[in-house]
Amino acid sequence: MHKIIIANLVLEPESRTLTNQFGHKVMLRPLPYEVFRLLLDQQGKSVSRDQLFNVCWEGMVVTDQALTNVISNLRRNLVQLKAENVTIKTVSKIGYLLAIEQPITIVENTNEIAPLKKQSEPSSVANKIKKKEAFNRKTADAILKQLLTKPSVKSVSCCFFLVAMIIVGVVYQRYISIPHFLVSNNYEHFSVNNTDFYLLNKTKEKTDIEKIKSGIESLNLAECNANVYIRMYDSVYEDDTYSLKGYIEAKNNNRNGNYSLSQFSYDDLPNIIGEALKRAKLVCD
Repeated sequence: MHKIIIANLVLEPESRTLTNQFGHKVMLRPLPYEVFRLLLDQQGKSVSRDQLFNVCWEGMVVTDQALTNVISNLRRNLVQLKAENVTIKTVSKIGYLLAIEQPITIVENTNEIAPLKKQSEPSSVANKIKKKEAFNRKTADAILKQLLTKPSVKSVSCCFFLVAMIIVGVVYQRYISIPHFLVSNNYEHFSVNNTDFYLLNKTKEKTDIEKIKSGIESLNLAECNANVYIRMYDSVYEDDTYSLKGYIEAKNNNRNGNYSLSQFSYDDLPNIIGEALKRAKLVCD
């Protein structure tokens, strides 16, 4: 069972529970949970009311007040848990945005996980840290002086090392800035033509990748140059049923789309994916 660390909160998707660093918990009802997950999946980006209605209410006709009530309850939950730098913001004339100042983390081993918590360092430890920082600054100054005054094999090596560290830092920053559900290492991967599929199975059923792949190939779908992320969970509405969330993003532009099903059959999965790709024509073009 995986958990998602969000600042000083931990979200358990299987139980729809938010927990803070003090152990206080709030179990989200199915609908507020769906809204929160969509905002979390799109963290830092505006999510329109239409998108929230289409994904979380599955296209049902509801009033704006229904969404407003759900958002208000979620905000109360965050206040109740004393969430740090986790805010649901209203985006005028568009919808809502989940602002999180710290990168979120997905973990599988949950026994030793705790939300991020500020702790004061003992004075002796703080002094050691300061001394180490001063030593590092002196060392960096010495290396820089050598690079500027004595070109050598050693200085060239140092230069390459510094450049490599900068590149690693840039790549890492880009990695932690992407939404957690786009981290492909968490998925099983296969390709059909130019479409890359990523499956995350959190249900009791085993995933037969080859069967799903051959089922999609048999549909003879139009070529779609995109990445498709599919997450499957035990349904939050009924026992012994499964729910599905999908995200499709174009490889050559910024177009993307979401879709979800509150219940589905594994035998129908290729057809479900095929229908989603047909509806995502603008993403595929």
